[in-house]
Amino acid sequence: MNFRRITGVRFISRAPTESGEDVELRVTKMTLPHVLWWHSHVQPIIDINRSRADNGWNWLLYASMATLTDRLLARQPVGYTVGIVAREPGIIIPCALVQLIGRFPALDDNSAEGAFVWFLSTAPDEALQTISDYPIPVDRLPKRLGTIGLDVAVTHSINHGRRGRVALYADEEGGDGLLDWYRRRGMEVLSADRRLPPVPRRWFKPSDGRYCFYPPDRALQASRALDDLR
Repeated sequence: MNFRRITGVRFISRAPTESGEDVELRVTKMTLPHVLWWHSHVQPIIDINRSRADNGWNWLLYASMATLTDRLLARQPVGYTVGIVAREPGIIIPCALVQLIGRFPALDDNSAEGAFVWFLSTAPDEALQTISDYPIPVDRLPKRLGTIGLDVAVTHSINHGRRGRVALYADEEGGDGLLDWYRRRGMEVLSADRRLPPVPRRWFKPSDGRYCFYPPDRALQASRALDDLR
């Protein structure tokens, strides 16, 4: 564990596919062109599926408002894009977006700090198969994008001295299935009778049994489990 904390962790660089051959990925800081492309091409396809927790999301609004608000609160906001590396140099195709707060009281220990995932969204297969310039064949679609997006948050936390601590809120729109998905990723769930630390969310989104978090031991276990994709 100490060695990992000292050396840092690389972001995931590939994802498995049905073809058996991994597809190359690159994790970069989120840019306006990434968000604009997502807003125009990916989000409309997400919005067709009413069962998705990210149905109706507006990344143009979320990324700008989260960044502005959290900068004012000195929460060190940062956005990441997980992109498929295209054949042409310098081109990546966004397949997941992650918006984080870099400084947030840890839910397992309020005296420590971790990262908080404001928003995490992954592209549906249809969105990646219908790109006009770079359509991706079905057997080359990246798998495990949700897990990879969550790992971006854990990796950020480790590399910024937070020991992998990450928290998030499992949106009610995702139902029990979303909460169970985070549990299967190794996250703990904050019981509804435990209050959040003294941050604005305590008042506008109090604890209700849907806050999930990684304490250091579980975060590092989840991180190590993906080392073959780094």
